[in-house]
Amino acid sequence: MVEDFLDILTSGLKELGIEPDEDILNKFALYHRELRNWSKAYNITGLKDDRAMAIRLFLDSLLYLKVFPDLPRVRTRHIRVLDVGSGGGFPGVVLKIARPELSVSLMEPSWKKAGFLRHICNKLRLTDVAVIQSSLQEHVKSTEGKVYDIIVTRALFRTYDFIRKTEKILSRGGVLILSKGPTYCEEIKEAQTRLGSKIKDFNIETIAQKLPLTDIERYFIRVTLT
Repeated sequence: MVEDFLDILTSGLKELGIEPDEDILNKFALYHRELRNWSKAYNITGLKDDRAMAIRLFLDSLLYLKVFPDLPRVRTRHIRVLDVGSGGGFPGVVLKIARPELSVSLMEPSWKKAGFLRHICNKLRLTDVAVIQSSLQEHVKSTEGKVYDIIVTRALFRTYDFIRKTEKILSRGGVLILSKGPTYCEEIKEAQTRLGSKIKDFNIETIAQKLPLTDIERYFIRVTLT
């Protein structure tokens, strides 16, 4: 099972231009095993097939790195990333494994999934990771001055709604990244219209990326607070 998963994942990493580092592969293998075990009792993911899990969870999450802004790896502080609606840790935990220098916060309101996130971060011995068991609205209300450089989500919000809900916790020059399907154009038009005069504060762009080992096209909406 693990060998099949790793073979698929390695092929996908090569297609993404990511060197399949042994330590990273070992962490992904452990992550995959724990995810399968927990899902039997808590349904962390509905995917059962190794190929589907490798592609639609792990490789899909790694696609976010292709649209990250050009932020330097060496800086006075770590890049602060918030994964909203992290679920089983996608993309947040996957991004942390691939880019250990990131400071990652995983937001998930479900206590079952938040419990899994704490478990897997501990199991993988990840540092500089926080699990926030909260909704986005509650977190914004309770946050005092904390901001993030990159905020990501997987199709949970429409673009306009995500901009309005996160603008108070996004750093100047920070970016929002949303993964969307082929109807993304409608959301961009809606955001531009509803933002009105505030549109000048944001740079909205779309970046298409092919999901490795498939013919599926992902459309990432990247919103930069200017």
